[in-house]
Amino acid sequence: MKYWYRLTIGVFVFLFFKLTRDDFRGELFHWDLGTSISLVYTVIVILALWEIVARYIRATSNKTGINSNKGLYILSTKATLLMLPLVFLFAYIYDNILQYISCCPEHYYGSFLINTAQGFVISLLIIAYEIINLYVRNAIKNAREKEQIQKELAAAKLESLKNQVNPHFLFNSFSVLTSLVEEDSKTAVKFISKLSDMYRYILENDEKTVVTLEEELAFIDSYTFLLSMRHRSAIVVHKHLDLPSKEILIPPMSIQVLIENAVKHNSFSIDEPLHIIVKNDGQKAIIVENEKRKKEHLTSSTQIGLKNLSKRLILSAGKALEILDNEQTFQVRLPLSRA
Repeated sequence: MKYWYRLTIGVFVFLFFKLTRDDFRGELFHWDLGTSISLVYTVIVILALWEIVARYIRATSNKTGINSNKGLYILSTKATLLMLPLVFLFAYIYDNILQYISCCPEHYYGSFLINTAQGFVISLLIIAYEIINLYVRNAIKNAREKEQIQKELAAAKLESLKNQVNPHFLFNSFSVLTSLVEEDSKTAVKFISKLSDMYRYILENDEKTVVTLEEELAFIDSYTFLLSMRHRSAIVVHKHLDLPSKEILIPPMSIQVLIENAVKHNSFSIDEPLHIIVKNDGQKAIIVENEKRKKEHLTSSTQIGLKNLSKRLILSAGKALEILDNEQTFQVRLPLSRA
């Protein structure tokens, strides 16, 4: 379809020049072999220039970027510089070669400079069309991806809230809180504060695609505190992170999802605690790892949390979760991006 569209434009350009140029008007209704050759050559040149421009802009846009005025200017300039020698070449072929091998050289019109100027204007119009077209398509794509991210984030928020607000969780939390109030009122106040911090974090970041690692780690501190109050020393989270936490960006609740996944699918006790290690591989990824301890009565898992997190990572950073699952350990790599 696009080639038929370009072919139509090429014919229109030829007829437009034939109608508007003084040296063409006298031959407006005269059509012979020379005119046909001129038409065919004009169409071929426009198709060639258009295809070269389109391929070049598509290939270069990923490196240059078109989301800023600077990127658009650089891309336009590069495409224009690419077209200049081609326009001169096609104009030279038309004026100095094509007419001499034709049977009717008297029907070739214009000068080298005029034909070059016309070709340059056509090239600029093609470049403008392709850049605008690419910009619009990219804007539509970004809007769709943003909408998809919001959907995935909403699903993650809902899943997190479901996991944290379900009756079983609330019952256990209130049970822990009741015992703390009777035994240690200061710790009970801290428990309530950490619980409210968790819900505040979930609600405040419901529309964000990424947060800083510093914010996520503060959330994890609240979450692991609640785990330690509920399970005592049966669950131990080891954090070995050496990262600029204010510069690293990750999806909200991402580390919590991985810790929660480990707690959900493994057995643990005070005598045999579950050790969950949170570490980093340079600035490439955060790794959450645990020794596998199969539960005797494990309910079937839909892995919604991991799947949802992986989708959010793909949409926001272009990378997915990496999962290493063997007989001894379960490891998840969470790719990182910088602010």
